Amino acid sequence: MSAAPAAHRRSESDSAPTTGTGRLEGRRPYQNLLLLWIVFAAAAVALINAGMRIELGAGVTTGCVLALALLPLWLSTALRYRHFPWLLGLTAASVASGAWLTAASSSTYEVSWSLSVQNSALLAASVLGAGLILWLRPVLSEWQIGLLFGLGLLAEATTVPGLDNPWKYQWAMPVAVLALAGAQALHSRLLGILALFGLVVVSAALDSRSLTGMFLVAGVVLTVQALPLTDRIRRMGAVRMILLVGAVGAVAYWLFTRLALNGTLGLSTQLRTEEQVLRAGSVLLGGRPEMAATAGLFLHRPEGFGSGTVLNPTGITAAQEAMSRLNYDPDNGYVYNYMFGRSLEVHSGVGDLWALFGLPGLVLAGLLVWALVDSLARQFSARSVTPLQAATLLFTLWTMFFGPLYTVAPILTLCLGLILVPHKAPRFLGLRRRGLPAPADPVDGRP
Repeated sequence: MSAAPAAHRRSESDSAPTTGTGRLEGRRPYQNLLLLWIVFAAAAVALINAGMRIELGAGVTTGCVLALALLPLWLSTALRYRHFPWLLGLTAASVASGAWLTAASSSTYEVSWSLSVQNSALLAASVLGAGLILWLRPVLSEWQIGLLFGLGLLAEATTVPGLDNPWKYQWAMPVAVLALAGAQALHSRLLGILALFGLVVVSAALDSRSLTGMFLVAGVVLTVQALPLTDRIRRMGAVRMILLVGAVGAVAYWLFTRLALNGTLGLSTQLRTEEQVLRAGSVLLGGRPEMAATAGLFLHRPEGFGSGTVLNPTGITAAQEAMSRLNYDPDNGYVYNYMFGRSLEVHSGVGDLWALFGLPGLVLAGLLVWALVDSLARQFSARSVTPLQAATLLFTLWTMFFGPLYTVAPILTLCLGLILVPHKAPRFLGLRRRGLPAPADPVDGRP
């Protein structure tokens, strides 16, 4: 007899209008949604600026400033991803080391503190920007991140003056990022793989051997991922992934060297390849005499030089002597003006990190490479590597060894932000994602 009135009272209570705390609870989702979209607007501006690299002065870019300004928001989320805490710590240590080496070198070398700020900002922007992307991954789809960042890359490419090979140095990566992001927006892994092989054809036709190899290896990795492999084979570690990528890369290197020497890739490519093979015995050594310069500088001063240090004649001579051993004539404007003119540039991300930031920079370079390969192995084990991840990763790995730090920096930012795997569930301000895109979280395919 008492149960009916009690049930009636509960029914009345449920149907009664909410007041006080109840009204606040009802408003909270809308407040969360408004806050999220305000933050998204700021993050979108930051992503586009990270790709554009608009300089405010002394090499400091708007992307770096925005990522630093948003650090209190993204830091706790970014620290939940594997390797990122160490990367962030080593970046801070490298910047400090570069400044200390610059001060210590002032009695022997010419130094420039504005140059030190420029190089430090370049490194900091790469890792801070990656942290911003990691923060956005729980609530933005990968194709949305790629589209925003790619628009920034494309905007920067329009400001670059005319180059001998615009595709190779100007348009290839912006077009690749946008094309692959578009393929992922259509939820088609096959379309992304086809786009990669299309980029292989375009790069080969436009005399870009390195890009041809990068896109080809990325396409092969994705093709292998799609095969019906057993779990035992698929769950490979970072070392086995290095062997797989290295083996595919070696085959691609051999294939394109043969095609270039046979004239299949055009007369200019054939003549340049023949000259490099005759001079140093291989395309790799003949085309990258800067590697010898790096070795000579390391033997000359293993502790590094500093982020604001300009080489003196003794240091330049040490680099030139090493380059001469590859039958390369280093007495030219490229060496005096580009490599050792107003800065120190050895045309290698790893080499630049060591030369500018000393041993902490070298350790950071090693950790960057390891973090990328380990993340690729984990994503491959879960069959979750995307065309955009594969293309940016192969470009980053190649340029870390055979291209300038300035060139690799923006793609390194995007690649780190997309491929690192979380070791804890990432959060976004601790707020709900109601009314927002909800992409699948990255999957760690290894125990």
